[in-house]
Amino acid sequence: MEEGKTITVPLKLIADAVEQADENWNQYLDIEKMEVISLPGEDSICGIEEEDQEMYDLIEEGWRVRYFGLPSKFDIHEYSIMERFIWSLPEGRIQDALESAIRGRGAFRRFKDSIIHYGIEKDWYEYLEEAHKKIAREWCEIHHFEYTE
Repeated sequence: MEEGKTITVPLKLIADAVEQADENWNQYLDIEKMEVISLPGEDSICGIEEEDQEMYDLIEEGWRVRYFGLPSKFDIHEYSIMERFIWSLPEGRIQDALESAIRGRGAFRRFKDSIIHYGIEKDWYEYLEEAHKKIAREWCEIHHFEYTE
């Protein structure tokens, strides 16, 4: 990135990438084309094909100049987002039920079943969308990018 040059990123582009993050794929922002590049990770069942390796080589050459790594599934911590959503609810039966739902194996499935059961699915997805936007804003700030909402 040229010294003193301001890069403005569409926040929706980053937030959508955050939403799509997957443990088997790596995502990068190409600031010249202003697009997200998704490539299979080393542990992906797809494996890394020659074309993907060429792209990885380009990314390495242009690292933090043209290409920037986007938050991974591990950076996002959806479990913590679920906890914060639960704590944002009024104290009572629904909050207690959701707190129980996210304990142990199968927490994500039980959480989804519970939000449907209690009719707060729309509230959850609005909360999650805002959490993704917040992660996207923080990512832009870390990399000194301006963003448009």
